[in-house]
Amino acid sequence: MAIHNIVLQEENDQVLNRIVKEYPNHYQINSTSFLVSTDEISEKVATRIGIVGDDRIKDSSGIVFRLNGAYSGYASRAVWEWLTVEEKA
Repeated sequence: MAIHNIVLQEENDQVLNRIVKEYPNHYQINSTSFLVSTDEISEKVATRIGIVGDDRIKDSSGIVFRLNGAYSGYASRAVWEWLTVEEKA
């Protein structure tokens, strides 16, 4: 599975609802940043959550990054644990 980081430019409850529905095992970092694990390409993730495509949620904006397994920083232990578990899936 690949890990994708969804970064919204601002909070959007409709996008959040789609993330929850489409990726129930997501990890919410904060109100505008989420991690999801899927074999889909980034464009498909962006379409499914409503930030691009014919079914785009009005006024939604953001970007989806596919992570390559290399990251660094300071975050809660839960973030690192989620990444470890999902990378092994």
